[in-house]
Amino acid sequence: MEDEKLLLAEYEFFTDSFWKNEELGEKRVDFFITLTTAIIAGIVALITSGQTKFSDSGVRQMATGALLGALLFGFITFLRILQRNRVTDEYKRIADYLREQLRRRSLSLSEYELPFISHKRLLRGGLAEMIAMMNSIIIAVISALWFGKGWGWVVVPFIFLILFILQLAVANNERQKKEFRAQTFRAGVGAIIINKSGKVLGLERRDIPGSWQLPQGGLEVGEAPLEAVKREIFEETGIKESKLILLSSEPRLLAYELPKEYRSLKTGRGQVQNWVLFRYVGLDEEVTLGDKKEFSDWKWLAMNDLVAIVVPFKRSVYKELAEYLSYQLQSSTKNATKSLRSRRS
Repeated sequence: MEDEKLLLAEYEFFTDSFWKNEELGEKRVDFFITLTTAIIAGIVALITSGQTKFSDSGVRQMATGALLGALLFGFITFLRILQRNRVTDEYKRIADYLREQLRRRSLSLSEYELPFISHKRLLRGGLAEMIAMMNSIIIAVISALWFGKGWGWVVVPFIFLILFILQLAVANNERQKKEFRAQTFRAGVGAIIINKSGKVLGLERRDIPGSWQLPQGGLEVGEAPLEAVKREIFEETGIKESKLILLSSEPRLLAYELPKEYRSLKTGRGQVQNWVLFRYVGLDEEVTLGDKKEFSDWKWLAMNDLVAIVVPFKRSVYKELAEYLSYQLQSSTKNATKSLRSRRS
């Protein structure tokens, strides 16, 4: 019951953060539009008042300075909106994940799904596109002030279109980058840690009680697999490198695909992992679970027992790891037997 309350509180926090972030983006855009409109209206009023002439260089310079200031503010707002979109996507991903966890804990809602129809749009009308439009209008007005004579007016719409298309390309590239990363598999590592009895160290997930797994994680930029797996072991279990003996590495890369509700820009579509086998030579008291953010408990398990309680989407990988571990333990036993016979002879 306490788990559900915690998840519900987390869900409410992230959904509230989602809407606050959305509201902040709207306020930024509204302020920029109001500022730009006021500047352009002031310039038009100044030129049409009859007291100044369109060709007056002083008027043009003053107007251009004001518009360039607005344009700089517009570009900054455009970048802020792109960042706001990234944060919004992250809040939405977390909220969807928490909602799925709450749904899984309710037996009566196990088959519950909200109806949702996805529409592909040729044109988007988001805040980034709105800011791009306003920036392009500012450039067009500046161009009109300096080139708006004779054939010079022909240049104005071209400048407007070029800047608008460039900004749309930046915004679209950001979306494609997200979609691409969400479809790729993350490079990862995993560790099989066995004790002197040949049992493996299993960790119970904090977010999915009753689900156990081996230590694992993603590679950081420029990190070697062996360095990464030792780092992950220490972060997730508290076991120091000095308490581990490297036995072997699974020669094959093993991969699993995440269900849609677990995917994110960080995780991608799943993981492709390099697995390493270690023997633990420390005391049980030295297994502290690190910061305890990801796992709530640990114990020594037979590998086949761990396969039965791992999350379903990882089970095929763990079955292959069970075969690999069985082979390694058999080889180790045969080598030990041969060594003993050679000593006796």
